[in-house]
Amino acid sequence: MSRKCSCGKNCITTFENLDEKIEKLNECENCEDIQIKKFNPLNDLINLKILDANYKRCSCGKRPLDIVMSHILKIMIEEKIVPENATLRRNSPVPLSEFYYSSFNPQFINEDALIILHPDFTGKVASRLIEEVPEVKGVLKGSPQETVGQLNKNSQIKHFELLAGCDMQTNVMRTLINDKIIINKNQSRHHIEVATTTEGKLIKLHNYLENNEIEKGIAIDAMCGSGAIGIYLLKYGFEKVIFNDIYPQAIENLKENLKVNEIDGNYEIYNEAFEDLKTPKVDLCVIDAFPNDDASEIIKKAEEIADNVLII
Repeated sequence: MSRKCSCGKNCITTFENLDEKIEKLNECENCEDIQIKKFNPLNDLINLKILDANYKRCSCGKRPLDIVMSHILKIMIEEKIVPENATLRRNSPVPLSEFYYSSFNPQFINEDALIILHPDFTGKVASRLIEEVPEVKGVLKGSPQETVGQLNKNSQIKHFELLAGCDMQTNVMRTLINDKIIINKNQSRHHIEVATTTEGKLIKLHNYLENNEIEKGIAIDAMCGSGAIGIYLLKYGFEKVIFNDIYPQAIENLKENLKVNEIDGNYEIYNEAFEDLKTPKVDLCVIDAFPNDDASEIIKKAEEIADNVLII
């Protein structure tokens, strides 16, 4: 099932192109590992005049991550977003991989491989980054400390601002049931969570199911986001999963991820505050709340409607 991204490129991961994308993460035998001293001023380490798109590029087309981030930081220095004595550790933007595969953390970067985030990016800087650094796929303005999406029914919806490029990002999780789960999302509109974090949640869910006598009937993914937990429950063998999230764009994203993961039927989708959701008695309710959010009312509701409640 081939699916095109709105940018026209092959950004959306499906099971058809998954193996190809995983293979592209591997470096070749000629890739040279280069580590830049993170706390030293960049202009003391590299001649910024010669730091361009081909600097330290391998014949296979990849560059070391530190070199790519140095190239990005050079442009930020020139545009006076950061001081002339900027260092990689203190002044770099947040680099988000366009394609996360489990715990695999490539140190050699392809073109269109990074989505970068910084609160002081401007349209001009974003245009330069896209044009001059081939590895940059998308440029976001915002702080990683911000909660993107909708925290609860009393909060406003928040997004990062996409200044240039494409922000479609993929997490691919391996699971203990020997099946992969693919989650595609626009990073400007959804909470930052990498594959390893989601995998940890799925392991906790798997162990809970394996170590408790739970009827595999109806389960609720109470704050489903992009859908990884509910998709896992269906793959694990539950007869039906109820997906719910208060954030409308999470629901739209969920629908696409159900298609990508080839989930056909056996689910219902709701776009409500979980506290207000009307549902019959269920066998299991899984709660994956935002960090630092008060989930007490949600937990109380879950305990009323579910025989078993797991808080992740």
